Amino acid sequence: MSATYEKLRRVIVDGVASIALTVFALFIPSITEAAIITIDPSDYAEGANLSNVSPFVTLQYLDGSYGSYPIETKRSSFSGDLTFGTMHSQWVQCVGRYECAQGFGMAFTQSPRWVSFSMTLTNFVLSELSTLVWHAFDGAGYEIAWQRTITYGYQPGQFYSWNIAVPNAKYLVVGGGGYPSPGEFDRLSFAVGVAEPSALALFSLGLIGIFFQRRASHRKGDLPARN
Repeated sequence: MSATYEKLRRVIVDGVASIALTVFALFIPSITEAAIITIDPSDYAEGANLSNVSPFVTLQYLDGSYGSYPIETKRSSFSGDLTFGTMHSQWVQCVGRYECAQGFGMAFTQSPRWVSFSMTLTNFVLSELSTLVWHAFDGAGYEIAWQRTITYGYQPGQFYSWNIAVPNAKYLVVGGGGYPSPGEFDRLSFAVGVAEPSALALFSLGLIGIFFQRRASHRKGDLPARN
């Protein structure tokens, strides 16, 4: 094997490894990084539009099949704090679809690992007609899970939180299922990211190992060229 051929082979191997390093750098963070995002209305000015404050979710007030409206910070008449507002939740005209729901709507860019929201109960007429409810939907907008809690026995001013983990959920609607709605939403948190690397990432790691093995052999002087 000539010295020229050996040099060419090294260039090709190093080039492939460099490409693998680039793929690794670009691809790995998107599949291994997990993050917790928290949206707190008190971090913004009164009347601020919170609809797109995070690239991971779009927030909107759904009014059934009548349309949707931006979520803006609102001053609580009960506590004086800034909140997402009071949301009623029910079905209008059709059942089981995200666009037909009514309430605080969240459209995630990827299925969250979990979602947590909290609210302060404000309704002075808490009864069996005043409920808290959530509906989860898949990527096609069809309902896949829901739950409600009757607020009878709760007292105004009490803090209430709900933690939701529904696999493959891309949309979530929460609100009060009675009139008047029993409380005001004041905090939203959710986790995004996937913990397991893909086959492409593992393949890239293998190529990187070859790259560093070759670099180590070069530093030792490598093998003498054959004629």
